[in-house]
Amino acid sequence: MEYAHAKIRKVFESSDRKARVNVLERQDGLFEFRAYVERYEEGAYWSPTEISGLYESAEEAERGALNEVPWLRQFCGGGRT
Repeated sequence: MEYAHAKIRKVFESSDRKARVNVLERQDGLFEFRAYVERYEEGAYWSPTEISGLYESAEEAERGALNEVPWLRQFCGGGRT
């Protein structure tokens, strides 16, 4: 997955690889996260589930994702990275 406005800084994947969160560094120096699930309708594709607001750092974006994405809290041990 690529973005025209940002670089991927970190990717979290669920254990079944059917969900992911990308932490992005935008061209303006701010950060955001985007969460997706894999869906199958006439072929496989990634469907967005959460798109965050803007954060000052990658760490803040990760903390925001931990608060918003339930499976990510379990993946990261109850909210710790």
